[in-house]
Amino acid sequence: MSVLRNKPRPRNIERTLETWAGTTVGRSRTERNKRQKRERIMRAARRLFGRKGFERTTTREIAEAADIGAGTLFLYAGTKEDLLVSIFREEIDHVVREAFATAPTGPLMERVLHVFGALIAHHDQDPGLARVFVKELPFVEDRRHGVAEMMSGLLGGIAGLIEEAQAYREIDPDVPSLQLASNLFALYFSQLQRWLSGDAIDARERDDRLRATLELQMAGLRRTRSNAVRRDQASPIFGAEARSQARGGR
Repeated sequence: MSVLRNKPRPRNIERTLETWAGTTVGRSRTERNKRQKRERIMRAARRLFGRKGFERTTTREIAEAADIGAGTLFLYAGTKEDLLVSIFREEIDHVVREAFATAPTGPLMERVLHVFGALIAHHDQDPGLARVFVKELPFVEDRRHGVAEMMSGLLGGIAGLIEEAQAYREIDPDVPSLQLASNLFALYFSQLQRWLSGDAIDARERDDRLRATLELQMAGLRRTRSNAVRRDQASPIFGAEARSQARGGR
């Protein structure tokens, strides 16, 4: 056995192992360099978009800020729109996943506000970049960017919260969950636009407005036994008519 262990490996195997090791090291170094370049590009684009806006920022400026050639930039992103969407998806995908993972138990309103609140808190860190997102992304041609796919995931998550509320009969079960999710997001987005447009309101007023807007949307969708009882008790005439019909009109 010791003879077999100490037997030298054939030179062709040695050369193969050396080549494989060298290739692996070279590949990992190349991949690391690519990753670092991409990170520099993303940081530069994020900073310039937030400071100068989308239209006024040029790809040449991004390349210079990232310390790469202008031609190299297009190996990582074909257009400014590609860069903007990549930044948006990297940031918001993480925020959305974390928001749903940490959504509290309890009323639907609080759970939805938790998700929207997480998005607002993220945008609050860089309002300049958030303004670019709000202004530009709704008009990005989406067949190859994936914004619609990301939005589908967000709306699907909100629809899931609505369906859980329907299972507990907090919300009328006949309400289309995905449509309600779209409505709630549209209301959130309108308040986000209003805040980012320079409306002189503080964070508390912004959040109160959002809550009031969502509350108005959901007010007529709730379905609870206690509400039905209160309606019956609040209207003696209605209650008497209902009881008469239940007895067959006697």
